[in-house]
Amino acid sequence: MSSDSSGIGRPTRLRRLRRSLSDWKPRVIKWALALVVVLGVAAEIFDPLGDLLKAQDFVGGSFAALVALILFDAVGESSPEETSGVYVLGDLEELGQPVAEAFKARHVRIDFHGFSMQTLLGLLRPSLTRLGDQETAMRDLTLHLVVAHLNLPLTIPGKLEPAPDSAGLPAGTLYFGDSPENRERMREDFTKRNWEELNELLDRVHEKNPHIAIYCEVRESPNVPERKLYILNQEQVFSAPYGIRRKTTSWRGRSVQILDTEGFGARHGNARIIGWDRRSPSRSTQELAEHHIEWQRNLWDTLEYVRPERPVLDDPRWTPPEERTSH
Repeated sequence: MSSDSSGIGRPTRLRRLRRSLSDWKPRVIKWALALVVVLGVAAEIFDPLGDLLKAQDFVGGSFAALVALILFDAVGESSPEETSGVYVLGDLEELGQPVAEAFKARHVRIDFHGFSMQTLLGLLRPSLTRLGDQETAMRDLTLHLVVAHLNLPLTIPGKLEPAPDSAGLPAGTLYFGDSPENRERMREDFTKRNWEELNELLDRVHEKNPHIAIYCEVRESPNVPERKLYILNQEQVFSAPYGIRRKTTSWRGRSVQILDTEGFGARHGNARIIGWDRRSPSRSTQELAEHHIEWQRNLWDTLEYVRPERPVLDDPRWTPPEERTSH
């Protein structure tokens, strides 16, 4: 996260002073440069002024040093001030800190939208493991998780097949299409397996802290995600784009060439995750966070009554172990 990791509250007096100075700095530099130019031209035209400046060493070393400092400041790069409440993260590990901070609240809510919960599970595992080992004052834990539906055809992730020579396309061109084998691999190795592990972690939390009200549900969406979306306690939003990459994988002894949605394999520039905090003093930052929160809420509410005919997960809600055995 940025050095101003909280992004919360009113700016301090020192920060306001820095911002004020930053706003005035370009103007002061322009005025100083204009003064230098005027003095230099006037010294050439008016001999008395030129003699006076020379006598005071303004046209000598001091004057040259002043000009050099102003020009250096004008063209030199200065570190831009971080925008309060905006996060630029270079790796998934950096997202672990805000997730851990979110779990310090008494009322914890995590919203997610992605393909199979793989990265989310990695982020939740440390906090859920801790809750399964230690007693806590947390009152309730809510997880609203939206994943991709993998029982219908997809073109991405999908299979790749060589285009026929008769197509007249450049050599090595591939056609993309649905890959039932890859969808089966994603269902069995990722979505179902991740859901089983998440249930086990929640079982441990419930056993150690039975007073915590746990609500966890997974809803399958026909809306194939272009980005992973993490929303922490309805306050912080983090968005991470899926990459796209050709690769060869194997499933049940068969080699499959696919067009994959890389979760964190591909890096596009220095940032992998962008975040916004709705508690930021910046209105634009607040509105960006609220936009993503409302988008996710609309998706979640819609999927309450829009369900797949053949779901990947037959039991998409976590229930306490004692209730499972009673049925």
